[in-house]
Amino acid sequence: MTQTPRRNLVIVGGGTAGWMAASYLNRFLVRKGWQITLVESPDIGTIGVGEATIPSLVRFLRAMDFDEDVFMRRCAATYKLGIAFTDWFGHGHRYFHPFGICGSINGLDLFHFWMKHRIEGQATEAYTDYSLQSLLADEAKGPRQHGADSPIMRTGTYAFHLDAGAFAQFLKEVATAEGVRHLFGEVRAVRRDPWGDIAAIDIGGGRELAGDLFIDCTGFRGLLIEETLGDPWIDWGRYLLCDRAVVMPLPREDDPLPYTRSTALDAGWMWQIPLSTRTGNGYVYSSQHASPDQAAQALIDRADLRRARSADPRHLKMRIGRRGNGWVRNCVAVGLASGFVEPLESTGIHLIQRALELLVDNFPAGDRDDLLRAAYNRRMQALYEEVRDFIVLHYVLTDRVEPFWRDARSVAIPDTLQDSLDAYEMDGRMHLTHSDIFSETNHHFILAGNGRLPRRPTARVDFTPLQPIVPVLRQIREQNRAMAASLPSHRALIAAINANP
Repeated sequence: MTQTPRRNLVIVGGGTAGWMAASYLNRFLVRKGWQITLVESPDIGTIGVGEATIPSLVRFLRAMDFDEDVFMRRCAATYKLGIAFTDWFGHGHRYFHPFGICGSINGLDLFHFWMKHRIEGQATEAYTDYSLQSLLADEAKGPRQHGADSPIMRTGTYAFHLDAGAFAQFLKEVATAEGVRHLFGEVRAVRRDPWGDIAAIDIGGGRELAGDLFIDCTGFRGLLIEETLGDPWIDWGRYLLCDRAVVMPLPREDDPLPYTRSTALDAGWMWQIPLSTRTGNGYVYSSQHASPDQAAQALIDRADLRRARSADPRHLKMRIGRRGNGWVRNCVAVGLASGFVEPLESTGIHLIQRALELLVDNFPAGDRDDLLRAAYNRRMQALYEEVRDFIVLHYVLTDRVEPFWRDARSVAIPDTLQDSLDAYEMDGRMHLTHSDIFSETNHHFILAGNGRLPRRPTARVDFTPLQPIVPVLRQIREQNRAMAASLPSHRALIAAINANP
């Protein structure tokens, strides 16, 4: 029996992207005879911010067979049930984007029946008043009892706030314990074979790493995908104006809330992400509308960082857009090397995760790999465009009068988003071209939260009598209240998780 020769996968760059790639891909490839090596510079530190996630991370943790409590303790994690948007539509206005759905009737999202109730029954409840996650967020409740299951846990409709640096370290320990080789070094040269593929990288000290497949996790630089293979960057600055961020931590709040806060400021928006050890604060802004000093001062003033400042401001430049093709020849870009859309809806880790899942689904087989690469690139391009459109949606709905906000809502709207909005105006259906992350329900939360409602309910609902619908709506709210009453405070749940190593 002929033994299959060992093949080499080389990951260039560490951080969240690199170590997610190493730990996840190793689980699939080690049994196929692949050796994974991750090489990173010893001089490039991580940003180390608190990071928010979306429910797909639950799928990743379960695929990796991680104990959720252990993961949460290691990563200073708290639960996230959605995002609260304050002052986005105008000063004093607040709406909530929860995870999960509010419910469905006869196969249609509850939104359409809620709309009918609003129109015909003069109901005053908000659409999110039917969301269990929204109710739990309002009451600062956790999604489960400690050591017990719950409907939210079974459906996976929750996410986490986590320390990104600690998450990378956790994954590093898992990956290296399972056979991933870890090296420090600087890429000094890239050698290509006669067909144009990457054959090996020189990492200094007389060391050369040969590889069959390379993963570029070198951030915006794109050392392999762009500098070596020449894949272009498609800039989306005409759609999204925020291109800078300033970051500062704050000591932990006494009561970490189970949701992310996004507060609109004069030239962008501020995030507040509660971890179990501290609170992450950052201001995402447009450099055309505020200077770095102005942005830092606005963050300090708004987050009250003068009271307990634990670090100096850290300034970051953001490159908004995506690769022309994230997979070129034998190199796949993952993380910032692949693309970046501002972190308003916490999609950064999800985009890394989906890149890895799609790579496994389309892994090179040695036969017509060009078709596999093309399939991967189509899916990733559509995914980035879906995120872009959803973020643009938040800006075009605003009614704020500051120059940044006037400019942000006056951007060119992508055709894909405009077509969906035109359909929504008629009867509330979005007719989405792609829906990998953000379904019609997600769009309904944002549109209804900003007071943008369609002209009428969809026809099937319009033909349905209102009388039998009202008790169903009432029952949903009663069930949610009963569930909320049975759950502990988020603070108590996080304390219990961290008290039981």
